[in-house]
Amino acid sequence: MPTTTLSNQPTFTITTQTATLRQGVLNVPAGVDSYFGEHGRIVTVTLPNEQRIHCPIDRNNTTKHGARLTHPSLKEFFGSQNQKGNHYRVKMSGTDAITIRLIEPVVESAPAPTEPADDAQS
Repeated sequence: MPTTTLSNQPTFTITTQTATLRQGVLNVPAGVDSYFGEHGRIVTVTLPNEQRIHCPIDRNNTTKHGARLTHPSLKEFFGSQNQKGNHYRVKMSGTDAITIRLIEPVVESAPAPTEPADDAQS
């Protein structure tokens, strides 16, 4: 099946779970899984470190999600990050190509320290 380019480039968010870290499984939300095609279709995944891997779509044994991506290199990459609960933005550039980027956590800066008031009175 030829690649279909998506003009609107849908995005979705994933959160690394235990299955991501230990088994290399990424769940595809039901709202976008229909873009990926049939079970076994190969999707090129570009990871945050620019590594490209070819993951098959798995439509078997899914309960909450319509599909999932699985590959040993996903386990290797996300397991090395060793941080369950990280959020990633996934952008679909085609029906068989996605890019994953870490969503940087918002870091609030502390207010600058203020000088104590001079309580001495003359």
